[in-house]
Amino acid sequence: MKVILKCSIVFVLLICIFVALLVLSSSFPSSAIKNNVQASAKVLYNEGNRKIVYIPYRFSNIQFDNYTDALMINTAYSIDSTTPLEAVFLARKNYIPNVTKTIQEDKVGELKSSSKYMYHNEVGELLDLTNNEAEESFEYARYWHGYLIVLRPLLVIFNLNTIRVLLTIALIILFIAFFILLEKKTNIFMALFFELGLFCVEYFYLGYTLQGIFVFLIAVITSIIILIKDIQFKNNVLLFFVVGMLTNFFDFLTVPMVTYGIPMLVILLINEKKEDYKWTKSLLDIIKLGIAWCIGYGLTWFTKWLLTDLFLHKNLISVALQQVKYRSIGREYSLLQAIYPNLDYEILFIILTVILTLALVFKQIKNKSIYKNKTIKEIIPFFLITILPYIWYAVLKNHSAEHSFFTYRNQVLTVIGINICFFKMILLEKEVKK
Repeated sequence: MKVILKCSIVFVLLICIFVALLVLSSSFPSSAIKNNVQASAKVLYNEGNRKIVYIPYRFSNIQFDNYTDALMINTAYSIDSTTPLEAVFLARKNYIPNVTKTIQEDKVGELKSSSKYMYHNEVGELLDLTNNEAEESFEYARYWHGYLIVLRPLLVIFNLNTIRVLLTIALIILFIAFFILLEKKTNIFMALFFELGLFCVEYFYLGYTLQGIFVFLIAVITSIIILIKDIQFKNNVLLFFVVGMLTNFFDFLTVPMVTYGIPMLVILLINEKKEDYKWTKSLLDIIKLGIAWCIGYGLTWFTKWLLTDLFLHKNLISVALQQVKYRSIGREYSLLQAIYPNLDYEILFIILTVILTLALVFKQIKNKSIYKNKTIKEIIPFFLITILPYIWYAVLKNHSAEHSFFTYRNQVLTVIGINICFFKMILLEKEVKK
């Protein structure tokens, strides 16, 4: 009951802080960021809606989401500082007071683009906006758009190119701190597995994209806090509840489960070091902390819809719930159609792990060594985190199939988790033979 009370108090406080920060960041006029928005619009226009980056270690190109980055900058510039509360709650794009003629409310399905474009063209719309061509505006009220509290102040001083550099530096600093702490609290192998996982989802390239960076910043910062504080379970419930809230506040439904999965893997490794460790406790932690994260995430999202309906007399709850259904079902996609495009990004890694698995199996048969039941059971908690991305793809088939060029990053949990499982199988096999 104490934990529930603490979560309730923290929830109310954080919602108030969220609203206050959004209003504060929207209190200065868009003219203060106009020059940097214009420069950023030109950068994005030259790169196109889908920025293609060659990744040397993949020997292939990866697509980065300029489409959403343009939308985020458009929303930041479209803020009307004379009515900041209304502006941040409605999150309009293509909006200039006394210039915009029509405003469409948030609707189920994909966010619309100006009728002058045959297809979605967020980059083109942003350039139009900076040229005062913004006759049609569209609300995107279903999200909190918490990134505005970071993006608007940054745009006062920097353009997109400089912001990308700053974000990349932040990613590198956090990674180094994370790696050092993880190696100290666990061992070098576990630290390397996390490095491999982040490496396989282009962590060091995420500075290129405003859209996908916040979940990884939250995940790594949360993991660092856990490693420094070695937080006890009751506090972990509150921590994961808050992390769920922060994820929903900042994120666009990119790969939100990363903020649960990466810190959860860290906790599982820390749990093993305790004298009273039991694999069943780790299993219980996965469930309880998962519930805390989901409640924080879901309740924060619903509160945004509720506040928008109450203050601005919209029908956002109904629209948002239909959108959830659309993203789950939407256009008909099979389970295979949802999973395969995501799996395709990590297919080389999957092949290597399958080879390793077969090698372990044949080695077991050849040596006639049998695992103790305890060995398999201790791997179960890590295996559950490993398969979480595919559960996500199965639930959100439409979203996963149509946005695989970034939802594939959910598999950072698979890469880390399956390596930990293999390592523990090999290590425990040696202990059995002794």
